[in-house]
Amino acid sequence: MAQQTYEQKDNDGVAFPVDSKKEDWHDDFSGKIMVDGSMYWLGVRDMKSKAGKPYLKMKVRPMQEGSSNSSGGDIPF
Repeated sequence: MAQQTYEQKDNDGVAFPVDSKKEDWHDDFSGKIMVDGSMYWLGVRDMKSKAGKPYLKMKVRPMQEGSSNSSGGDIPF
């Protein structure tokens, strides 16, 4: 099966599992997202509410020239 090429579209993003997570507070998934033409790092963590209900917490950080993803995981694209 041929691998598809990913095309980044506006208001769209992807996150992949972080295999090198070393601390509980590190992101479970990391990736990139484009919002209104600007690129951001995307971090996602599996969480549980005080009532025990699961949810996903997401954080975006602006990408800057020469910056790298600080979540500790490699972006596989």
